Amino acid sequence: MKTKQLNKLTMYLAVGGICDANPAVCQSLQAFVDAHVDFKTHVANLQTFAQSHEQDNSGIAQDKQAARAAMCNATLPITRAVHAYAVKTRNNQLIKQVNFSMSELMGGRDVQSAERCQNIYAAANANFASLASYGITASKLTALAAAIAAYNALISAPRDVRAQGKTVTENIQAEFDAADDGLTLMDDLLGQLGDATFASDYTNARTMVDTAASHAETVKSN
Repeated sequence: MKTKQLNKLTMYLAVGGICDANPAVCQSLQAFVDAHVDFKTHVANLQTFAQSHEQDNSGIAQDKQAARAAMCNATLPITRAVHAYAVKTRNNQLIKQVNFSMSELMGGRDVQSAERCQNIYAAANANFASLASYGITASKLTALAAAIAAYNALISAPRDVRAQGKTVTENIQAEFDAADDGLTLMDDLLGQLGDATFASDYTNARTMVDTAASHAETVKSN
């Protein structure tokens, strides 16, 4: 959430707290009760969205980078073994297919890195019967396949999170609009409650502290 939205949510919570602390006054008018219940629902939704929106997603990118490194680390000894076999057998096509350094495996776009490792896995698997003396085992190929799959599963994760974040932002604005509607109705009904002390406390709660500008700003819902 933006600072202004967080300030507004703080004001919402202050108003809700005043109402909750004065149930007898608030419950004296059914229309005010209904508006307050609706208002609190949207405020609760905003709190939930705020927690989701403020989640630190940097870990997802870090997880993807770690999975990429794990995949390439699993690939490197296999590509060197297959390369040695290809040189020994003078298989120039195979040499070209598996001739990658660690930096080359890690480099390029996400998909390119995965494709290189996948191609090396395919080359090792195709020549598996001849690679036992080069240290290639079924368990090593299985581990490489799992590492490739784990990395592929994370390739789109940061983009997915950004898309989800956009949806959350849209939902947050909708909840603010709905909360403002309920708050406006409560404002209109305040005078019908007939309690000057409550009205004063309510009005004071409607003053939002602008933490960015360090001054108090009286908030109107629309």
